[in-house]
Amino acid sequence: MRYLVLLLLVAQTGCAYSQRGSDEWWYDRTQRDTRAQCNTLPAELKAQCLQQAQQSYEEFKKQQQH
Repeated sequence: MRYLVLLLLVAQTGCAYSQRGSDEWWYDRTQRDTRAQCNTLPAELKAQCLQQAQQSYEEFKKQQQH
C-alpha cells in the first residue's frame, strides 16, 4: 500500500510540471529568472518588476495571438 501511494505521488508530481524543453517550460524558466533578478532591485522597483513577472503562460499565449 505504501508503494502505491508513493507511486501515485511521483506520478502526480510529474504531471504538475511542464515537459522539459517545451515552450511552457522555457517560459516558466524565464519567469523564474526574471523574478530572481527582480529580487535584487530596490524595494520600490522590486514590487513593480515582480508584478510584471506574474503573467501566466496562458495569458502570455493569448497576448501573442492578438
